[in-house]
Amino acid sequence: MVFIHFKSEEEKYDFLSAKVISEMLNIPTPTVVKILGKLKKAGLIVTKEGARGGNHLARPINEMTLYDVFHAVEQGTELFRTYRTFNMDFDNLDAMVEKGISSLKRAEKAMEEELASVRISDLID
Repeated sequence: MVFIHFKSEEEKYDFLSAKVISEMLNIPTPTVVKILGKLKKAGLIVTKEGARGGNHLARPINEMTLYDVFHAVEQGTELFRTYRTFNMDFDNLDAMVEKGISSLKRAEKAMEEELASVRISDLID
């Protein structure tokens, strides 16, 4: 998001192709395409077809948070995957597992709140 912002600010690029982003950031093109697709679906970028097409931010970076980007890319995937089925007969196992899961959920919520408090523009100020 910051990269697209800076390139747009240079006025050299209005829309950036996935290939240009891939080459400049040294990230494989399929990975860039996958991420851009998720960002588009979330409404964070807009795309334009054609020779002068590519990707452009849908709104200013001071209106986007790190949580917006995280949520777009992760699309509701649990941060901590947990399993509840164990082949063990252990006193208080269920209670211990629930306490652990509860702690992980609180940590995930705290992380989401922190990400929501940081605008993309805060990264460059």
